[in-house]
Amino acid sequence: MSRNILFLVTGMTPQIITETIWALACDENSSETWLPDEVHVLSTQDGLNQIRKRLFEDGVFEQFKRDYPILEKVKFDPTTHLHVITDQNGKPLMDLKTPEDNERSADIICEKIKDFTSMDDTSVHVSIAGGRKTMGFYAGYALSLYGRAQDSLSHVLVQAEFEKAVNFFYPTPEERLVSDRDAKVVGDARDAQVWLAKIPFVRMRDAILPKHQLRKEDSFSEVVQKINESYEDITLELNSFSRKAIVNGKFNIDDLPPREWALLNWFADRCKAGKGGIIAPTKNINDRNIDSQQLGHISQLTEEYLAYYSDHKNEEDIDISVDKKFFQGAKSRLQTALKESLGIELAAKLNIDQGAGKGSPFQLRIAPESIIINSMS
Repeated sequence: MSRNILFLVTGMTPQIITETIWALACDENSSETWLPDEVHVLSTQDGLNQIRKRLFEDGVFEQFKRDYPILEKVKFDPTTHLHVITDQNGKPLMDLKTPEDNERSADIICEKIKDFTSMDDTSVHVSIAGGRKTMGFYAGYALSLYGRAQDSLSHVLVQAEFEKAVNFFYPTPEERLVSDRDAKVVGDARDAQVWLAKIPFVRMRDAILPKHQLRKEDSFSEVVQKINESYEDITLELNSFSRKAIVNGKFNIDDLPPREWALLNWFADRCKAGKGGIIAPTKNINDRNIDSQQLGHISQLTEEYLAYYSDHKNEEDIDISVDKKFFQGAKSRLQTALKESLGIELAAKLNIDQGAGKGSPFQLRIAPESIIINSMS
């Protein structure tokens, strides 16, 4: 059974929450209703304080459920369903004042939408009616990246005179006069018009996510960067002492095992020096029908490879031969590790692949001038 999740990004206007719920679930003039099973709100600390005070401490949300019994089972409470935007150290942000604050909000919005849409039993509706314009943009963009066929996006609109009312939260079933900041009555909440503007969006999930195989922990900015930079030429920086690899000056390839690290370093060094590719061995060292030519070729490859591997080798590696099995295995594991760190398309820029024709050399297809190799710590 599908769970309907309503996710809102808001600022200092708690009314957005009740107006959106009313428009989705309670509007008798709507051609289709969508009742949320749970409501989640993301905002700054100041925004959440307003929501706690106006909707919960003042009893507005409880009254809303009494006015519309259909909402009785909707899960929405100040403890579980309010989410605060925090800085990099986990400290709640009172407001979004800097570019760093906005980038942080983008990462958290993206994380929430990614989590909600990763569950098979959910249908997610995202509202961008509240909060700063950047927050609404990020929410819409994140849903475009991760949204599925059953997910939707909207903005709620309210009749002009009721936008000024400080105590208007939704159209009521019975008479309820509402007033502005000067205590002037602006109308009867029963007569207010609230519209839900559905926003069409391009669902890119099936086209982009499988193609890039982005990591779950990738932030919003990292997702966008990896997708964009997969269409451009890349740079590769290697530190032979620390076994550290960096792509485009910002994406770390973390924890490459010694064998795979040595293979990448070997091919990168050959590429930078203009030495060309490597003819892969076609036999294993213990094959019965191996000839002296193949033995010599394996011996030469092993000597070259060990120059990059010896300083990092595992203690259990007493004897290594770069034969067919070793070469294919190390190359496959390296490509898997690159995909996990960079995504499929960006990792493809570092493929060690074979040229046209059987027996063609394998090489790293990156411009030599785009490779930096440091041997110092």
